Amino acid sequence: MKCCIVGKFESFHRGHQTLIEEAKKECRKILIISIKRWENGLFSDKERQLIARNLGVGLINLEFDRIKNLSPEEFFLKLKEFGCRKLFAGEDWRFGRGRSGDITTARELGRKLGIEVRAVPIKKIKDEKIGTSKVRELLNKGKLPEANYLLGFNYFCIGRVVEGNKLGREIGFPTLNVKCEKILPLPDGVYEVVVTIDGKSFKGIANLGKRPTVNKLPRRTLEIHVPDTRLPELYGKEIKVEFLQFLRPEKRFNSIEELKNQIKLDLENLKQYWRSKVGRAKSKL
Repeated sequence: MKCCIVGKFESFHRGHQTLIEEAKKECRKILIISIKRWENGLFSDKERQLIARNLGVGLINLEFDRIKNLSPEEFFLKLKEFGCRKLFAGEDWRFGRGRSGDITTARELGRKLGIEVRAVPIKKIKDEKIGTSKVRELLNKGKLPEANYLLGFNYFCIGRVVEGNKLGREIGFPTLNVKCEKILPLPDGVYEVVVTIDGKSFKGIANLGKRPTVNKLPRRTLEIHVPDTRLPELYGKEIKVEFLQFLRPEKRFNSIEELKNQIKLDLENLKQYWRSKVGRAKSKL
């Protein structure tokens, strides 16, 4: 029996994961049918496929424009085309032309068309429904720990390493210049990150912005320094970058020397933070 979950699934946050967990109690094979109606999403389609695989589910995207004029019954017939025999949805789910169908409509259509419908209670934190808009709001403000908590995983991007002007190498802090597949919804600044390359993860520090001290780039760049690690040439390599913490806003310095000293300070502060985390972990043993 194929089980389906229908929703936007732009970000696969904890609310979405609750639906998946409920479906897994009854189903071995789960298909996410994502009604896609956004541009510049929090995750690219490739990233969402990765999240889906990590959660053990399949994912297909249905463009909203293709189904927006379907009546509730026509929409359920579309679900039958995908082989859905059991449908899981949030108790506040609306579907069909003009959002005219609700969970009661879904149960009625399910009985008529042979699709069992299960309503799942809404996941809330502090009496507030978890939603992608709230995650986006937190990311826009650089509140990574709070956003990552609502997601249930670290916010990340998949990008390709591209060639830069090698200034970081000249001043003693070689960087990976990463071109992500989306517009990052984060403020310009310095971040604590984790970089995954060919399955191996490295702690690092990143700068996202236009590098105002150097050349005031017209577009934002993401540059990552992995301390105390000699990495091979990675141009063209696809890597994953997870964002853990916003450290400070990007700023313009009066000289390259000032910039270099600030990078040293940022890095020392971050290493001290890493050491303190190790110390706290040991004290719990």
